[in-house]
Amino acid sequence: MSPLDTELELDMSRLEREWRGAYDASIALRADYQAFAANPHADAASLDLLRERMERAEAHKGRLMALIERHEGRILQDSLRPPAPSGS
Repeated sequence: MSPLDTELELDMSRLEREWRGAYDASIALRADYQAFAANPHADAASLDLLRERMERAEAHKGRLMALIERHEGRILQDSLRPPAPSGS
């Protein structure tokens, strides 16, 4: 495995960890939003703020997934590339 392969794998692992964290955060924010929205005493301004936070978390998760997919494409491309001829 080349240093570039190792770097791509490390980046992929980091991105996957970040995505899992963003996924967990978006689920928690969605649950908070739904619970708050079900409260008959919830004010509209607070509900809007919670919805915006939830939407930002979803957008962050989407950006991370796009980066993961780009890295997967690079890894796949590298795996399909024929090996360089040896210098023998």
